[in-house]
Amino acid sequence: MTPDKTFRMKSQTKNLIALMKGTRENRNQFKKMMIDAQLYEEAADRAAKKSKGSEENKGRGRGAVAPE
Repeated sequence: MTPDKTFRMKSQTKNLIALMKGTRENRNQFKKMMIDAQLYEEAADRAAKKSKGSEENKGRGRGAVAPE
């Protein structure tokens, strides 16, 4: 996954990066890891909401056939 142009990093992550000691490479590596973690978290939330919505609509719409 890659962030798009509208990606907004969490403020906690921004604070951690700003206060982090070490080299620029270490900060950039940490930043990339945190961005990936946030993207995967958001994707998991979307998948959970999608599956929850499909369970609520189970058997309705899209030509569902009644069991015999």
